[in-house]
Amino acid sequence: MQKRTALRLFLLVFLLPLLNVKALCQRTGGDPIAIDIQASAEHRWLNKPVLESRSLDQMEDLKNWSSFTTSGGAIVDARKVMKIVDSNVSVATIGLSKEQVHQGDWSLLMSTPTRLPGPGPATGRGWGRSGIRRHFDGEDWTGYNRISFWIYPDLPGFFTTALDLQLYNEGQEKLPALFGQEGETSLILRNHEWNHVVWEIGNVARDKITGFEASYGLSGSAPGEADSIRFFFDDLTLQRVVPDKIEGWDVWSNRIAYSQDGYQTGAPKSAIANGLAAKTFQVIDAQDGRVVLTKALSKATSAIGDFNVMDFSELRTPGRYVLSAGDVKTQPFSVDANVWEESIRKVLNFFYMERCGMEVPGVHGVCHGDWTCVHGEKRIVINGGWHDAGDLSQQAEATDEITYALFTLAENLHARAGNQELYDRVLAEARWGLDWVLKTSFGDGYRDVGSINSRRTDGVMGNDDDITVTARNNPMTNFEAAAVEAIAYRVLKDVDARLAAYALQMARMDWRFAIEGLPGIVKTSNLFRGNFDSDNVEDELPSVVIQAAIDLWRATGDRQFEGKAVAMAKYITGAQQRVRPDWDVPLTGFFYTSTAKDRLLHYCHRGRDQAPMLALTALCRAFPGHADWMTWYSAAALYSEYLKTTAAYTGPYGLLPATIYADTEYLHVPESRMESYRKQVLNGIPLGQGHYLRLFPVWMDYRGHFGTILPQAQALAAAGFLRNDQASVDLAVHQLEWILGKNPFAESTMYGEGHDFVPLYSPSSGQMAGGLPVGIETKGEEDVPYWPVQSMWTYKEIWGHPATNWLWLLSAVGGPAFVEGQADSVVYFISSSDTVVVQRQKHFAIKLPEGRYRVRSAGLEEERVFLPGGAYALDMRVDSLLDMKVVSSAASGGAVTIRVAVRGKGTHRVTVRADGIIFPNVTREVYLKDGVETTVEFRGKPVSAKEPWVVLVVPDGHWEAGKEVRGE
Repeated sequence: MQKRTALRLFLLVFLLPLLNVKALCQRTGGDPIAIDIQASAEHRWLNKPVLESRSLDQMEDLKNWSSFTTSGGAIVDARKVMKIVDSNVSVATIGLSKEQVHQGDWSLLMSTPTRLPGPGPATGRGWGRSGIRRHFDGEDWTGYNRISFWIYPDLPGFFTTALDLQLYNEGQEKLPALFGQEGETSLILRNHEWNHVVWEIGNVARDKITGFEASYGLSGSAPGEADSIRFFFDDLTLQRVVPDKIEGWDVWSNRIAYSQDGYQTGAPKSAIANGLAAKTFQVIDAQDGRVVLTKALSKATSAIGDFNVMDFSELRTPGRYVLSAGDVKTQPFSVDANVWEESIRKVLNFFYMERCGMEVPGVHGVCHGDWTCVHGEKRIVINGGWHDAGDLSQQAEATDEITYALFTLAENLHARAGNQELYDRVLAEARWGLDWVLKTSFGDGYRDVGSINSRRTDGVMGNDDDITVTARNNPMTNFEAAAVEAIAYRVLKDVDARLAAYALQMARMDWRFAIEGLPGIVKTSNLFRGNFDSDNVEDELPSVVIQAAIDLWRATGDRQFEGKAVAMAKYITGAQQRVRPDWDVPLTGFFYTSTAKDRLLHYCHRGRDQAPMLALTALCRAFPGHADWMTWYSAAALYSEYLKTTAAYTGPYGLLPATIYADTEYLHVPESRMESYRKQVLNGIPLGQGHYLRLFPVWMDYRGHFGTILPQAQALAAAGFLRNDQASVDLAVHQLEWILGKNPFAESTMYGEGHDFVPLYSPSSGQMAGGLPVGIETKGEEDVPYWPVQSMWTYKEIWGHPATNWLWLLSAVGGPAFVEGQADSVVYFISSSDTVVVQRQKHFAIKLPEGRYRVRSAGLEEERVFLPGGAYALDMRVDSLLDMKVVSSAASGGAVTIRVAVRGKGTHRVTVRADGIIFPNVTREVYLKDGVETTVEFRGKPVSAKEPWVVLVVPDGHWEAGKEVRGE
């Protein structure tokens, strides 16, 4: 009886809360979001008129066909060639079949096991590939640009059915190409039905075709999946169609590039086209067909070409609209304060579908129970968190960032009084990630830092399909875990006090282990920050230390965390270019990898540019009285101005360019990549003295730039909120618009969102609404957008980091501004369009579209900028309200005068905070009478004529209300 009672108590106290959390996660995740396939590019491709066709094979005999199986696993390294070692194993079989026939008398049947005998590779990859190959005698296919093929998969019990196609060419350009990124495509097929597959190959070398191949990756079987599978093939045909646009900056003819989700109410709104015959455009109400705005098309010219631009920023009425210019029209889009919420829901759906270790309806069952991490004699089952990329890998860094982004979004939704249902959904997903972070620690500094996985496993530990990794004591991983656990404490303390307390306990422990290991990394006075191919595990370590320290300081108030955060900031600010270089275009504000400034900081395909700006802006908010405050602030100001300046090169898209490269850097890359690297750099925009601005990154092996522009956008948004700079935040939002259709291809690249979205490379998990690819790439050494129809790694591969950065960015810029405060009387918010909003309470709270407002109360007025997604506290009481206008002017001898015109009532204090300029007096106290303007002056001397300076004029100690002045 006592044992039974104890068991019941154990279940109630320990297991029931866990079951409830799991039930909450399952309930809020629900069924995956269904795809409107008719809105997809795939649907459009299948309905293209065929201009000419030629039958290649009707599968009525096998005389030109063979089967193959390769084994040995795939070895992928950013500095090595991927090799698939053929051990002459022949397992796949082919034959003719009448069981499933699309047309004619026969189809070709391939049968294969899902894996080979023996253990899988230690890398976590699969056992190899099985496939069929059609042999050709050097045929010239250049008169055709599409392959049509019919495939019937028979994979009993499988949720996802993937197959790869590949061409072999022996002409001037050889195929398969290095790394298989040209002349190859990946398919996601519907199981147990005929799939019509079309693949446009206008970009592919095809002057001397010797082979066409279809192959399946031998990745094993999960419980309920068959260990032997079949594919039926029929009707292989060459076709000629009008091709999709796949390269160049100009917008696809007879299309309009616009944000397919729409635009926030107060945001700048524009769309782009090329070669339109019309002189005007209209904005049409999609509900009743009424024309609500007619304007002339404008022209824009930049380094990338000439464009037609439709600017309709004055449209601020929420609704559904269509753009029309002559015969060219868009699909309906929204103008709404919460226009990005649907994309947030889609990305949450993506993460839900990527969950590991639980059943996800239609995607997989409970998976990877035999995936373990070992530490001496100890072992942890590490399923959980999320699968990452087109495979099933699990990386601590990725899971930490996803979880941190989700908690940040939840916290900001709560602070802005956002959608409660969305908040609950975000929090459930964040808790799922936190569970993995907590459970993968051995409690002594050693953690699972992640592993590569492409295998479906049977869940039974001890047999040969298991994946086992070894724990590591890595300071970077422990700092990242500490940051996640500390923000989790902050968000959960009023929701789940027990879990919050445990998270904080773990955060302190992980911090201690990370600090103990830090001296082993700091070998010189400079901490390594990033590199050209982004494979260093300590990327942006100083920033991660600062973020963890501030989150712990906010949780505990312990001054040790403040001291460590402040000490690490010098590694960021000291690595920034602040002196104008002797170039034709003397840019400042960009970063080097260290304070030695001997190597420019680059990221390729996965960026961490957000880290230093998030760290520095967090420092500014946490410690506004610190002596180094203005150094942190000015670093953010200079970097954001650098991004805004370089973005002018990609007008009118406003795409953030990659970064600056030196023409000697190729000497430091692997020999196999030297010539390609050198050519890519030289194809950038010359800045002088051997330096070039690349609009896209210089690639190594991995390509796709969403992982670089979204972190840059986060950095820009963080700096923009610190500076209250609407231009920075709007430019950050333009990166979201680029991804959702305001690009040369006029296509949404988020699967299932908008229209004309393309199939993505996701062979392990299938197509998922909300999935984002690594991003648009360039072809060869060029520096122009390239988006071929083929679906291949890495540019069209679904990875977790673009989706993470999407949510993280929208945690800052999504939704209206939330303004609350106190007043003695009625408060008026007057926008540039003369819209007046009145609040009659002593305490007011209101949501406003972004923009510049005159805020008036009790006969006094001040000008304020409210940014999208921002939360603001205003004190509009008579004795507190102060309006400032700031101007600067140069004087003889290089002196600078800052004039501040102020209006208000009573006694106020005006202070200048400066970097790069010295003021003998930094504070003025003024007594103000009703409506009478008073001007105060500050005179200073720049430290150097070669360095820009930054000044913030602060009223009454409230730096958030400060006005910035800069000088070059």
